[in-house]
Amino acid sequence: MSWKKFPTSSWIRPLTCINLYNGGLLKSWATKISILHIASISSDLFCFSYSIMYPSRITYSRDYLICLQPVDLRVYNNLKKKHHGGWQRSLKCTPMHQMTVPVIMSTNCRSLSNKINYLHSLLYSNVYCNTGVITLQETWLHDSYDDNLVSLSGFTIYRQDRCSSKKKRGGGVATFINSQWSTANNICFKFSNDNIDCITVKCRPKHLSKYSFIFVTNIYITPCCSPSELSIFADEFTIFAAASFGNSLSIVTGDFNSSDCSFITLLGHENVVNFPTRQNTSLDLVFINDSGIYEARKRAPLFNSDHCIVRVLPKIYGKLHSKALSNLSKKVVHRCYSNENVHHLRNMLSDTRWDLFNDDSLDDNISNITSYLKFCFEICCPKETLFVKFDRFASPQLKKLRREKEKLYKMKDKSGVKRINFLIKSEMQRLNVIYNQKFISCKNPSNMWKLFKEITGGKQINIIPYSFDVCTLNKSFIYSPSNAMLPSITCVNNNPFPGFNTNDVQKCLKSLNPSQSLGPDYVPSIIFKKCSDILCHPLTDLFNKSFSDNIVPAVWKDIKVVPIPKSSTGACLKFRAIAITSPFLKTMEKLLLLSLVPSLKSFNDPKQFAYKHSRSTLDAAAVLYHNIASSLDKGAKFVRCAFLDYTSAFDSVPRDILLNKLAASQTECWAVNWLHSYFSDRKQYTVYKGKTSTSLPTEAGVPQGAVLSPFLFSFFLHDLPHSDEINFVKYTDDLTVSMAVNSQLDCTKINSFLSEVSKWSESNGLKLNPSKIKTVDFSLRCKRQLKEIIDSHDSCKIDDNDIGIKSEIKYLGLILSSDLSWSSHVLAISSKIFRLTFYIKKLRHSGITQPNPPLTVHKLLHPTYSSLLLTLILSWFA
Repeated sequence: MSWKKFPTSSWIRPLTCINLYNGGLLKSWATKISILHIASISSDLFCFSYSIMYPSRITYSRDYLICLQPVDLRVYNNLKKKHHGGWQRSLKCTPMHQMTVPVIMSTNCRSLSNKINYLHSLLYSNVYCNTGVITLQETWLHDSYDDNLVSLSGFTIYRQDRCSSKKKRGGGVATFINSQWSTANNICFKFSNDNIDCITVKCRPKHLSKYSFIFVTNIYITPCCSPSELSIFADEFTIFAAASFGNSLSIVTGDFNSSDCSFITLLGHENVVNFPTRQNTSLDLVFINDSGIYEARKRAPLFNSDHCIVRVLPKIYGKLHSKALSNLSKKVVHRCYSNENVHHLRNMLSDTRWDLFNDDSLDDNISNITSYLKFCFEICCPKETLFVKFDRFASPQLKKLRREKEKLYKMKDKSGVKRINFLIKSEMQRLNVIYNQKFISCKNPSNMWKLFKEITGGKQINIIPYSFDVCTLNKSFIYSPSNAMLPSITCVNNNPFPGFNTNDVQKCLKSLNPSQSLGPDYVPSIIFKKCSDILCHPLTDLFNKSFSDNIVPAVWKDIKVVPIPKSSTGACLKFRAIAITSPFLKTMEKLLLLSLVPSLKSFNDPKQFAYKHSRSTLDAAAVLYHNIASSLDKGAKFVRCAFLDYTSAFDSVPRDILLNKLAASQTECWAVNWLHSYFSDRKQYTVYKGKTSTSLPTEAGVPQGAVLSPFLFSFFLHDLPHSDEINFVKYTDDLTVSMAVNSQLDCTKINSFLSEVSKWSESNGLKLNPSKIKTVDFSLRCKRQLKEIIDSHDSCKIDDNDIGIKSEIKYLGLILSSDLSWSSHVLAISSKIFRLTFYIKKLRHSGITQPNPPLTVHKLLHPTYSSLLLTLILSWFA
């Protein structure tokens, strides 16, 4: 006897005996099930079964049983054991990041650039959504095609283009690796000639226990490949495979075109493709050195390609999860900033009695207001969960056409497949028209560029996955000065604090950027921007009290640091520490700037081009080029330029020296005292990849990302050494020293001036970066004459240390050559422009430029091409 409990809410009709003879209720599990004596005991219902058959029983018809209230019949697990779906069901239920071996998709695409949209839409279907590796042959790519132009969302591309062939079309292979499956990938073998292309990618997935590595090889061999060429490739590949594969899983895919593949089978690989891939011939093969774990399937071709898609499924899988991978929607949690919610928030804040928050302690007052604002924001603007699909080609009609194409392809109906391809193309054009209207009607530039990146694939930055300790990373951002104690300040200007009015506060609140990340107090900036006219009144009294008492509340002194990678190349990854502070403190910094800028106007450095209105990098480069060209026009032998750079300039500024410089200037005493409290007892923590470090005190530097930091750093460099004979150009911490050289004495002067700059930097707590200091000698003479002249003069030195000389250098986005020719810069800009034209071509193919091409193209040309073409103004007028 076995007992199973039914829900108390179920209504069950008491029966003496029920016999079910293949009635359809449990047809797949048993031919006969007897359920006896179903009884009701008080409010709890129990079901128990006997194996005894009564001699007299009541038999009900099938129609009578259907009319009864449905019963929640529970069946033993051993009856359902054989109906789990096997390895295919388990494969669908395995998340991509926990798969040990990948699902492979291989085909001959015949021009990847023309089919990238179809491939992108295909990966969002339920059949191909769990693909881990994509190998494509005959990509027809060349060096002018950047990786970003043929990229797939969530995949990293590794390609080998046909380099030696004279034909514009043909050849080339590309391998896409899913970033959720594996990120530690590198190219370990390449081969290319007129008839053979090959690339091997070494992968180390996140979950891999049986094998050391997984090698994915992609090969394309042309039909006209000679046996001698194939033999040369086979020898090189065999030597590489014998030395590398070892205890690893090797997957060799490609279009072999009936070539002899014995060199692959001799390495212990077996072909898993047992069906024709083009007409009646098997040209696309997949060799695996452990073939028992894979099974190949035949799918319809990629759009109008003449090769079918080979999909190889693994029979081993990782841990089972209840959530299937076929769910293509991404769960996004965001705040709802609708007009109605903002209206409720404004009403709630306007009805607040702010006089209740006037406590004697400023810290308690700030803490109460911060908690209340977060409380109001949580109530009026709640979080919403959305399931977003990022595929613009997602439509039920397109999904239906793909299924119809698969059926017709299996029936070998070529005319039907051709007809379905035409319907698929028409449906995709219809979806593009919808996106076209959305693109044209978009008035917000930010939203327009989001759409543009979604259509074109955007620019994918592949960061090497380094493993960092977030606490160690936080320590690397903190600079320890020799003197950490802030001095007592004696100011020149002792005028009393005048106070700020509500108009100034409201203006500063409106200027806050709501799209920035939350600060340490977790108060969003959008509250201040949307409710600036309401919050300006209580916050004015609060800010004036802080300035008059020269106290910055301790709640506002915390700094949240978000590290931004500078580059993904090299042995170590360098970061730029971006500081995020409280929006309260940002508003006070904006108010302080209203007072500091007029009082320090006499200390404004005209040679500093950064952080100034109507100034840019082009202005700094134009002044530098003018100084060089005018000196050469006056008959100078050459012009020596030294490009200087500081190490962690913002993070290493001594705060005591900065405050003393402010006190000695015309800065108001109340402002200097408030800055003294602003810099004292500050702590910072780092947030990186969801991990948070412990808070550490910071004793030097101005936070890079704060409102006051650019102004204070520019003021800190205003007293750098200067000379009438030497030209100085500054852009933040990038310093350029130039001087016309006519004799040996001029070389001595510039070397002594550089030594003065080095001594000033050392005395002011800054350190020059020797790895970034370079020298360029500009001249219009030929290289032989210039070399003779330079050899007869002393080299450029800083403290008796020679500086490396370069023939060209990249300065603020411009490539400056020693002979003042712009060929290198024009070549670099033309290459960038050529890559951007592919985006316009991609938009034209997707139908975005219709029906008004000039308007759409102007929206794209103005922000993209104009910024690049403006850098050529100097070369045009030069």
